[in-house]
Amino acid sequence: MNGTKAGTIVEAKMKYCISCGQEKPINDFLRRTGRRERPDSRRGTCKQCRQAGTAAGQYSEQTTVSVAHLPAPGRARWSRKKRQPILYVRPTHAINGSSLRADDLRPTWRGVVRMRGRSDTGRRWIQEVDLAQARQLVKEGAAIIINPYTIRMIYSGKEFRKFILARDHHTCHYCGEYGDTIDHLLPRAKGGYTTPVNCVCACLSCNQQKGNLTPEQFMQFLLEQHKEPHLK
Repeated sequence: MNGTKAGTIVEAKMKYCISCGQEKPINDFLRRTGRRERPDSRRGTCKQCRQAGTAAGQYSEQTTVSVAHLPAPGRARWSRKKRQPILYVRPTHAINGSSLRADDLRPTWRGVVRMRGRSDTGRRWIQEVDLAQARQLVKEGAAIIINPYTIRMIYSGKEFRKFILARDHHTCHYCGEYGDTIDHLLPRAKGGYTTPVNCVCACLSCNQQKGNLTPEQFMQFLLEQHKEPHLK
């Protein structure tokens, strides 16, 4: 009897992987967890496929669910039902802001709107602003709506400066000379924001002289300066 047991050959159980389509020993599969777990209960994806990550291009052509029709860009994630990698596609309003408008913004339970952006070095940042400011930034083309509670700034500091100077052809908005600085039409001290609508190119002299004046006040100041020499 003992000799019979010693000479018995135990065959290893095999199982097909739903990701790579290859037949592998059952020990290469992870067990399920839960109340109804049994000793032979195992997941349909082998350890190698699970450790390889969720990149869609890492699976062979024998995969039961084809991923050839999926778009190339995007972020991969797991589908709980099919256990296959599918690409996460950002909503349309997160790309061009066409689905949601500024009036669709809503504050969170804390009474604020989340604002995201990137610094000049590419580092991400997030801060909280009030609802009125968030709507104004969206209306004046400085931010887009990600969801009803979040907006994202379109430009970083350097990108915004280059955009304004290129848009105005390095021409001062007030005197028409060469300009290389950015000026706020409505000063920030009086509630103006850094947006394409509220910012213009200005020369250093006009920018310093204008200070916290509104465009009407500054133009009146320039007219008075030109009149004084003639009066003398």
